[in-house]
Amino acid sequence: MTPMHAFLHHQSRRGGHRRAARLLILVAALYLALVGLDAFVYRVLPRLDRFSEKHRELLYSYGVYDPATNPLYRPWLHGYVNAPGLPPCRGTADDAYRAYGVALPDPPAVEVSGTDALGWWNGRTPSQAETLFIGDSFCYGAGSGTAQSIPALYEKRSGKPVYAACKNGYGLPQYRDILRRLTEGAPAGSSERFAGREVVVLVYVGNDLAADLFVYRHRQAEERLGVSRHFRLASLGRLYRYLRDADAGQGQALAAPPPAAVDTQGYYPVPLTVPTERGLPFAFHPFYRSFIDASWFGAAEENEVRQALSDLRALAQRAGLSLRVVVLPTALQVLYPRIDFTAVPRRSEFAAKAADAARNLNALTATLLAMLRTLGIATVDMEPALMDAPDAGRCYWPTDTHLTPLGNAVVAKALLPADFSPAPPAAP
Repeated sequence: MTPMHAFLHHQSRRGGHRRAARLLILVAALYLALVGLDAFVYRVLPRLDRFSEKHRELLYSYGVYDPATNPLYRPWLHGYVNAPGLPPCRGTADDAYRAYGVALPDPPAVEVSGTDALGWWNGRTPSQAETLFIGDSFCYGAGSGTAQSIPALYEKRSGKPVYAACKNGYGLPQYRDILRRLTEGAPAGSSERFAGREVVVLVYVGNDLAADLFVYRHRQAEERLGVSRHFRLASLGRLYRYLRDADAGQGQALAAPPPAAVDTQGYYPVPLTVPTERGLPFAFHPFYRSFIDASWFGAAEENEVRQALSDLRALAQRAGLSLRVVVLPTALQVLYPRIDFTAVPRRSEFAAKAADAARNLNALTATLLAMLRTLGIATVDMEPALMDAPDAGRCYWPTDTHLTPLGNAVVAKALLPADFSPAPPAAP
């Protein structure tokens, strides 16, 4: 190679290195810009109030927005409360029908009371109550209204003032967090500190051992990510998924109910062999399909449930409280023997797999009951009482997943005979 050729080769290599370096700098700058944009979307955009309330809820749900920017989010709860000081409002018990795009001309109406300073539905403070109820939508009366909820009916029958700390979407770990917050987490003598002697935790098999458990776990994992989430471009990735789902009309981004022509796979209409509210056939909510195969509930989930129950017991013992856990079965478990399968399409998914879903739900219930026995926690299993109720078909709304006022009354009555006594102090 001549000197000239060597020089030109050297210059070419230097030029190649410079181009590669410039390309690397450009890529790094672009990446850092995306990191900054991710942080802006996660932490700043939700504070600008640029979208409708519905879209903001979806962006929080998808994990695009920092939950701490939502004034209703409570880090100690890893979840949300209602806006404090809301006035009474009116709702309906027809979520299962709406899931299939079916609009009732006169849906069952429920009256919900106003919220207190903590964002729950109460007319008194925790310090004024003798009994504390903790739970989700089955606790505050989503299918019946606050005045005919399980806590309210228990208060009427027992004469004991009740405080209900509950909201839809809560699960077992949050029940523990609420008990901690209202006992050792509140200053002694404050209005937020529960001063009674009995605690009732309502556990709904349908989601407390399933979806709600995973949501809580996901929020904990999100908080552990910290700043690293921006280097992973987590918010931008979730924003993309949200926009993709919204464009396809799928997933959580589906703002409107599905059209009336949606394939119900036989889950609606399902006639029973016994009378139902308003004589309507049942609409078993699509969430039942998640129990056809329960392989998602494994050792890790069992440990989480066991730990939450153990923590509840320890908190109650330290506070000298009597603790009872009420296990609420799903409508499918209670009503399965009363389904008129001769009127269900034989080739539908429901006809083929309802038995599997019911079997898995019963297995989850058995697992929960075994844990409660092992931990020595007083338990009320409501499945036998609801199964044996003369009007079992009227204990759940055909249009909804929740109990009717009659079903709530069955639960409240089952709670009355027990004699609460303070739990022994925890072992040192």
